[in-house]
Amino acid sequence: MTESPYSRDADAPTGRMVDVLRNRSFLTLWLVQALSQTGQNMVNFALLILVRGVIDEHGVAQSNTAVGLAVLAFSSPAIIFSPIAGVLVERASKRAVLIITNVLRGVAALGFVLIQPDWTPILALVMLYLLAFGAGAVGQFFGPALGSAIPSLVSRREYVQANALINLTITGSQLLGFAALSPFLIRVYGVDSVIIGIVVIFLVCAGLSYFIPVGKPEPASQQTTYNSRTRRFFDEMREGGRIILDRPILVKAIAYLSLAMATYLMIATLGPEYVAVVLRLPVEDIAFILVPAGFGVIIGVLSVSKLTNRFGIERTIDWAIATAGIALVLIASVGVISGFVWSDPTEERTGALYIAGGLAVILGMSNAFILAPSQSLLQSRAPEHARARVWAAFFTVANGVAFIPIIFAGALADLFGVVAVMFGMGLILIVAGAYQIATADAEEMKPKAESE
Repeated sequence: MTESPYSRDADAPTGRMVDVLRNRSFLTLWLVQALSQTGQNMVNFALLILVRGVIDEHGVAQSNTAVGLAVLAFSSPAIIFSPIAGVLVERASKRAVLIITNVLRGVAALGFVLIQPDWTPILALVMLYLLAFGAGAVGQFFGPALGSAIPSLVSRREYVQANALINLTITGSQLLGFAALSPFLIRVYGVDSVIIGIVVIFLVCAGLSYFIPVGKPEPASQQTTYNSRTRRFFDEMREGGRIILDRPILVKAIAYLSLAMATYLMIATLGPEYVAVVLRLPVEDIAFILVPAGFGVIIGVLSVSKLTNRFGIERTIDWAIATAGIALVLIASVGVISGFVWSDPTEERTGALYIAGGLAVILGMSNAFILAPSQSLLQSRAPEHARARVWAAFFTVANGVAFIPIIFAGALADLFGVVAVMFGMGLILIVAGAYQIATADAEEMKPKAESE
């Protein structure tokens, strides 16, 4: 009998998300993630402040380019180092990788303190970019080590809950580190003092990582028989690619995770113009969209376990993709909707804000319903000896796809308008989700037809 794509199996989650925190080993890993990622998001904000300081000190005309290069310096290592990181993490102790990456993040953060804005602008900016690039490169090893360590700390049926908590922490660290703590603390204590505090956080994370019992390094693949370490290294990278391509479910999980990340970054890229053009607010008020979306993610990760337990992991992902597309289309249409409902300009503007905020909550929830289940598929369906390589492949593809909205979203919005671009992206998501739902339903009907 053909197995339904939506049939339940050993991956079905049980229990509540909070239950995994009773596992002391996972609790320690989670604390390392929460502190380290909050610290890194604080560093990211501090980096923008430092770059802006150099720009203001010397009156650099290309200010947007300078800030854009800072973002590129931090994000580009994802494409360069992720494939290598996957192989190296598998051959090393996950605990050692977590310790080393946190120490190196602290060293990179400390380097920011040594750079002074009164240096020549080229020297100061280049040093900031190099440190940002180094921190980004280190992060590519932290991610696979964290993700591939989870299956050794929790049971298979707790993967969804564990990943939901990891995703909740990612969102929480962004809101807390980038949007709340850094602006407030830098205003009160100054950027150098805040960076010193972040260095201490990274060192604490390195110490906590020592107590994570993630076991010994994964053995090298038996298929790899070359004497040359270099040839064996690249052979393992190719084997990781074959493992993914031979398992359609892994391809689907990576594709959906990449699509979710690209959509999120596109919204972040177009958000300021959307706020100014559609909601007719100052661009600084983008928080009216980002905060509801963040709360939506939190609501989503708190409820994703129950949803996947009832409907299955793949069905949850497929419907979440379609729902995200519908929400995005409606967000793009907020101006038309509010104009149709309210005739008074003030009421129309207020109504548009409330509608956009409500839809942002739905979009955030949909994002959570995609991320945690997809990551669970990566961990449960990948062979144990290749988990880190599969995880690194996800980071490579996802970050590569993420460059698309960063590079092209603004240009497309200039050509066609922000509403048209968001509407078009929403339609793509609807079509992708509907296709997967229809395909899975057709596969589910085959056994019934055969039995008749």
